[in-house]
Amino acid sequence: MGLIRTIKKVAPGGLEKGEEEGQELQKKKLVLSLISQLGMSDEQASEVAQVSLSFVKEIRAELKGNK
Repeated sequence: MGLIRTIKKVAPGGLEKGEEEGQELQKKKLVLSLISQLGMSDEQASEVAQVSLSFVKEIRAELKGNK
């Protein structure tokens, strides 16, 4: 039995969840770069990253909290 089949049997939905989490992390990294390195506004970052404005605002709030 292949590894993928084994994983699907042991943790149904696990691969899909992992992919979703990976995509979310990539979006977060992109938004962080747009804000911190390019100085984009929330609206600009939201449009470029193709994410919701509320997502960008959450990231910016986290960024301010970590400084």
